Amino acid sequence: MKKMSLAGPTRFSSRFLAVTILHLSFSSAWAGEDDFFLKEILKQQQPNMNRQLPDWLKTKPMHLNPSLEKLLKEGNKMMVQGGTSLEEDMNGKRSLAKAIQGRWIFVSFGMPTHELKAAAEEAAATKSILVFRGVEKDQNTGLITKKLLPIVKNMKPVPGAVIDPTLFTRFNVTAVPTMIETDAEGKTRSARGLPGFKWLSKQEPGDHGQRGPIYGILEPDMIEEIQRRAANIDWDKQKTTAIANFWKNQEEFNLRPAEKNKERSVDMTIVSTQDIFHPDGRLIIKKGDRINPQAMMPMRHAYIVFDATSQKQVAIAKKAGDEILKKGKPVIYLFSKIDKQRGWDNYNETGDFINGPLYKLNKSIVDRFKLEVLPTVIEGEGDHVVAKELASGEVH
Repeated sequence: MKKMSLAGPTRFSSRFLAVTILHLSFSSAWAGEDDFFLKEILKQQQPNMNRQLPDWLKTKPMHLNPSLEKLLKEGNKMMVQGGTSLEEDMNGKRSLAKAIQGRWIFVSFGMPTHELKAAAEEAAATKSILVFRGVEKDQNTGLITKKLLPIVKNMKPVPGAVIDPTLFTRFNVTAVPTMIETDAEGKTRSARGLPGFKWLSKQEPGDHGQRGPIYGILEPDMIEEIQRRAANIDWDKQKTTAIANFWKNQEEFNLRPAEKNKERSVDMTIVSTQDIFHPDGRLIIKKGDRINPQAMMPMRHAYIVFDATSQKQVAIAKKAGDEILKKGKPVIYLFSKIDKQRGWDNYNETGDFINGPLYKLNKSIVDRFKLEVLPTVIEGEGDHVVAKELASGEVH
């Protein structure tokens, strides 16, 4: 069968287009997916050397009351739409660049539970937002929801809540509860305690003083706390540790050594699970049609899979790769295991020896080519794919 060249202008037949669509639609790997394999391999190959957020900044996964979760999201969305943006003024202090309209009740877990519940009930009744300044010392952001949920879960509607130290700064909130309301003109009414928005809304703009019991703010300013904790993190050490531990966390594939040379054909056929239509509406492929993508999009690379902890297999992989390279076909080397104790040293030594691109084997390739023994060479030959299992003797 004549192979299609993509070097020059190409006429895309309806069947070729169908294969292309299937290529994008199916999650399983197949022979024409050299790029897919390489992307997956590269993605898994690179250690994450970016700075990682410490655990205290990560919200722990929780099963939330659906209405609470929804309102928490709406509360955060409202804050973003309101246009709050953090800036530095001439004195280096934080300020908000744009006026925002809304109702907020500033609270803290330093308040007695009954006072916090009263604030939440007021927020629920007036569709205002509970605002926390940050998280308690040495705690993570998930603590807010975890502690607030038992208080608000039976309220209808459930009040929205956010962590926003910038609002505390903007309105100079130094005690809780503090109620603040801004109108469309940017005029502000505020009071410490819980006099209620029904009363506050009828007052003239300005500060109406203390109208009930007030308490100190337990949580430190979130932004200042982030800066303080981040300053104490040794990022270079974190990066070094991440690199050192990279291989300890990698998946291995314990495939047994090949006992004899064996060649087997791999069925690359795809069965369409749905009708495929051309953009102009014409039916290209019917549900249930069988297609061999290798016949239309031949595999360009040869893949050599081996165990990097076995000197014999490394040598076989090297010899097999050299023979394929002489034919002008590019080779990708994949290792199923590596010496985790020696890690990068083993990886670099192996890469230098085979003198070619070296990557970790992934499950997509194991499953797609039904790998059971190593070393195995995978090549496209005409309209089919062949897997050659090599014993620890001569390479054929």
